[in-house]
Amino acid sequence: MKNIAICFLTALVLLATSGAEVSRGASFPNPKTFGVTGILPSTKGKVVLYDFWASWCQPCRQAFPAYDRLYKKYKGQGLIVVGVGTDKKPKDSAGFLKRLSPSFPVIFDHSQRFVAKVGPKGMPTAYLVGKNGKVAFIHSGFRGAKTVKTIEAQIQVALKK
Repeated sequence: MKNIAICFLTALVLLATSGAEVSRGASFPNPKTFGVTGILPSTKGKVVLYDFWASWCQPCRQAFPAYDRLYKKYKGQGLIVVGVGTDKKPKDSAGFLKRLSPSFPVIFDHSQRFVAKVGPKGMPTAYLVGKNGKVAFIHSGFRGAKTVKTIEAQIQVALKK
C-alpha cells in the first residue's frame, strides 16, 4: 500500500510539472492561449525575442533599452521583440512601462499562466524563437554589453535561416 501511495504522489508531481518549462528546440507556446492581455502582433514567419520581465527586477530595467535598440535595428529584417510582463498587479507593470516606454509590443501575464507554461529560470529571461516557431536560444539574466552581443549574434543567425 505504501508503494502505491508513493507512485501516486510521484505521478501527481510529474503531472503538475509536466510542460512547465520550454526548452531549446521546443515549439514556443502561443501566448494568446494563456489569457495574456495586450496586443500581440502576428509572429508567423518572423524571428521573435520574448523578454520575460517584472517591474521589481533591476536587470529588466537595463535590458529594455538594449532590446529596444535591437528591435529597431533588426525589425526591417523580420525581428519582433515582445515584452512579457509577469507582474500580478497591472499598476506595477504600468509604472515600469511609463518609465521605459519601449517601441516594441508588450503583453501582460497578470494571471501568470503563460509564465508558468514557459518556465523562465529568472528575470529577465529572453527566448529567441525562430521563423519555424521553435526556441533557438534562451538567455537568463542581463549582463550589459556581453548579453547584447550574445543575443545579437543569435538574432543574426536566426534571421538567416
